[in-house]
Amino acid sequence: MNRLNLFYIFAFLPLLLITFFHIEWPFTIVVPVYGFLLLLIKKDRLSIRRGAGDPQKVLGLLLVIGSFFVYYALVPFFRSPAFYGAVNYAVYILGLFLVFFEFSTLREAFAPIFLMVAASSTSLVSKWLEHHFSWYMPHYLALLVAILNGLGIGATHYSNVIVLQTAEGPLSLGFAWSCLGVHSMLIFLIMLVVTLFEESVDLRTKLLWGVAGVFGTFLVNVIRLVMIFLADFFYGASVGGTLHYFIGYVLFTLWLAIFFYMFSKKQVLSNKIGAIWQKLRSVVAHQKVEAG
Repeated sequence: MNRLNLFYIFAFLPLLLITFFHIEWPFTIVVPVYGFLLLLIKKDRLSIRRGAGDPQKVLGLLLVIGSFFVYYALVPFFRSPAFYGAVNYAVYILGLFLVFFEFSTLREAFAPIFLMVAASSTSLVSKWLEHHFSWYMPHYLALLVAILNGLGIGATHYSNVIVLQTAEGPLSLGFAWSCLGVHSMLIFLIMLVVTLFEESVDLRTKLLWGVAGVFGTFLVNVIRLVMIFLADFFYGASVGGTLHYFIGYVLFTLWLAIFFYMFSKKQVLSNKIGAIWQKLRSVVAHQKVEAG
């Protein structure tokens, strides 16, 4: 059996252990599986890499063995770290890379390892952001109230509550940190970093698409909240609550599909935008000549 196939067999085996421990928690299973799929995509790149030297193999083996005990290292700091979950698997994969491939191959390990560690840390990052940026919530509520008023919906806000002036009287709706869509923004950023890292395009293009993606995700979250408040206003809090349960998943999934489809067609879009810009410049130049 060749070195590459052996690498993938060892990379796959821990997924059985993760599934055994977390069969009732799909998200805990999905993240490592997606990380493994990213590794599969890289099979052609890995096939041309040379093997590791003996000192590096020893270091890799120590990481592989140590990955099974990451749980015990995290327990003193976090109340309920997952036993053999995505973080363990990320350390395990790092060790496998050191065992099977030359050191420079670690670049190929970045995407799956970053994905698994970052996705497992979204709750912690969200709590940290809440602690330091909760002052932002009143400004966000003010934006939502301005949009609702612009749509003809009487709305005010105080503290973390939005009050809708419905036909049946004032309807007060509490607003929590999680309502901001922080988790969806973090998930989008993780996917964006992985995608842009794998793309061999210039830094300017990456920055432009990154800014567009973040702004689009912010806009999708605003649309989500406005739709929920409109449902609350016209149909009552029970309907708004039902909409709140699934509308975020629907809109976010659609946005991901649209954004990454457009990103895959970035060269075509760039050419079309460039052609339109040239036409506009020609029209403006022609008008200036006629005016002169």
